[in-house]
Amino acid sequence: MALGVLLGLSLAGCNQDTLVGVQSRLRLEPSSLVFEPVWVDGKTRSLTFVLHNDGKARLPVTWSALEAPFGAQLPAEVPPGPTSIPVAFTATTAGLSSRWLTVSSEGLPSQRLGLEATVNEVPACEASSPCAVAAFDTEEGKCVETLAVDGTACAPGTKCVTASACQAGRCVGTPVDCDDRNLCTVDVCYPETGCENVPGPPCPGDGKCQLGVCHPTSGCGLAPAADGTSCGPLNHCDAAEVCISGACKVRDPPDGFVCAEASACQSEGRCAGNTCVREEPSSLNAAWTFDATTTGDVSMGVPPLELHDFVLEPSGAASLSGFFQAAPILRANTANALTAPLGPSRRCIFWGNKLVCADYPAAPNGKVTAMDPSTGLAAWTFDLRTARPDFLALTTTLFLARLVVQGPDRLAALYEAYPRGVGGADAQYCRSYFLVVLNAAGGLVMAQQVTDPLLAQCNHPHPYGVASDVVGNLYIAFSSTRSQAAPLVPDSPTLLMSYTHDGLFRWKLTDTSLVGGELAVARGLLYPENGSVVLYATSGLPAVALPTEVGRAVVADARFVPAPKDREKTLTGYEAGLTSIRWTHTLKDGWRFWGEQLRLAQWSTSRGPRTVALTFVIDETAGVLPLYALHGIDVMTGQEAFLCPLNLVARTSPQLLEVANGSLTFMEGALDPSGNPACQKCDPPFAGSSATFRTFTWPGLKVAQEPWSGTFGGPDHDHHEDTVPSSGAN
Repeated sequence: MALGVLLGLSLAGCNQDTLVGVQSRLRLEPSSLVFEPVWVDGKTRSLTFVLHNDGKARLPVTWSALEAPFGAQLPAEVPPGPTSIPVAFTATTAGLSSRWLTVSSEGLPSQRLGLEATVNEVPACEASSPCAVAAFDTEEGKCVETLAVDGTACAPGTKCVTASACQAGRCVGTPVDCDDRNLCTVDVCYPETGCENVPGPPCPGDGKCQLGVCHPTSGCGLAPAADGTSCGPLNHCDAAEVCISGACKVRDPPDGFVCAEASACQSEGRCAGNTCVREEPSSLNAAWTFDATTTGDVSMGVPPLELHDFVLEPSGAASLSGFFQAAPILRANTANALTAPLGPSRRCIFWGNKLVCADYPAAPNGKVTAMDPSTGLAAWTFDLRTARPDFLALTTTLFLARLVVQGPDRLAALYEAYPRGVGGADAQYCRSYFLVVLNAAGGLVMAQQVTDPLLAQCNHPHPYGVASDVVGNLYIAFSSTRSQAAPLVPDSPTLLMSYTHDGLFRWKLTDTSLVGGELAVARGLLYPENGSVVLYATSGLPAVALPTEVGRAVVADARFVPAPKDREKTLTGYEAGLTSIRWTHTLKDGWRFWGEQLRLAQWSTSRGPRTVALTFVIDETAGVLPLYALHGIDVMTGQEAFLCPLNLVARTSPQLLEVANGSLTFMEGALDPSGNPACQKCDPPFAGSSATFRTFTWPGLKVAQEPWSGTFGGPDHDHHEDTVPSSGAN
């Protein structure tokens, strides 16, 4: 054979690998393509892989079918060496998509390429007002608002405003005129029902022999009390002060003269000669008792219900709640008691005929739900996680810290969170806070992060006090925590902050000497628990220096009364807004104040309604078991109104007291597993415990119409100055 032919055959053999036993090989690099997580936006993105042909000839290849959301232009053959092939991915449907792409060639092992892409659902964004449109920006990963042009008509979400139009992103208009031209009514407007004209508060008398009366055209005036009406201290049967022709006169009262007012436990006293004759008080029995410690079965491994908080409606219906471990029991002390169907919650309040609960349903946290207390059905739910995903991105755990009623159309929710990206031994004590204001329908009005150097410290900063004034301005008292573990013990300094009805910042200050505690606000003044200074609510600046540090306050029209410390013997009444001490009430020998609960209530007497300060007392000298009693003190004079023994055996001092019309309910017995009072300063308080609840009927007792009737603002448990009408936010 010719040399040229052999050379030609040899060269030809070199171009056919299979003829010389040199196998071609296909390789994929990398072995998988993982797209970065994106939002559903319909956009197409691409990543590239390389198919290596390690042989020296072009190879025909076969590909498996490639299904949506992936796509690619796949070659039918590949040349020797690397071939770059792009794979497209289109984000049209939320979820995780994964596929295998297989390439094969005859006589060679198949190769597989893994494809994976995650698409997140675009969050729904809630606009901060009817004058803004909120949309989620998939590029920035957050909600972005566009404000409407000024003058654009808008729906204000309330029947109390007409001719509404947008102005600088807010829906404003003309307030509805609800004036019925009757000076004896209070003209109010509720956002969902409109105008109502309700009876005004009683007109004040002179406290002696002139009674308050109201005339529709002239308003409040005075009229003489009936002759013989007592106008001075009772128990005087030799020289009684009685009304004669509208003036207080000293007279020798006749036998049968009322010298002591009747109460729930004792008949009235009447004079016999110079002695006030009266039966001894009888011990009162609870009309309803619920002991949560008896609800489980330890022998069967069933723990008791962890119920340690309650809300009292003005009607006297009490709804019990706890801290995630038990569902609220709605109107537990009535024949229509019902376990809330959506499971456990945190603290609840009563607002606008609805029970509003934090973190309900419990999983995941971050919600506020308003429910009908008769059915447990949700009227609305606000979820900060979906409303503001940018907040959620900053945190690892998000939950509710405090709820505060600002009025019939505004509710403040203060969220607590563990910040993301914080490490170290103290990371568990770091906190972030977000303030949200909602309208009567649970719609978002304002949401913002609360920031301050004090809150940036990892010492478990906590909102120990919250309050709102009569126009809806909000006040918050943050302080560090002295003991990191529960029960929380507030420390100093304290950060005081104030926001408007719509959540706009007003002022803040840091008081290095003030230990954190609850707040009371009344008539333009701010009363901090554990403080010795009353502050101006408009600025936080000092207004009145008190002679000593005071407890949680109640504030009547003319009196400011700080709660006594447990086992103290005296209670002091100040002139509201002044340092003047108007009275000091000293308990009888052997008696001490029992706990620190103090509430104002209205009490009906033969001389007309009186405002009394309600608290508990204990006689530790009574015998083997101490004698407990409910003590009423006339808030104007400091005189005893009644002292009624209570027939009960208690595990702790009273931990929560609320007053309704014709009854009162209190809670005690919340203990931790060691038998000590449970987490008292947590929110809700006494978390992790099972308490005992008791209701006592009390004819003549009513909800006080006072600026600040108690620690939580009265029967609605809402931290608001003056009672918010229960028909306010249906």
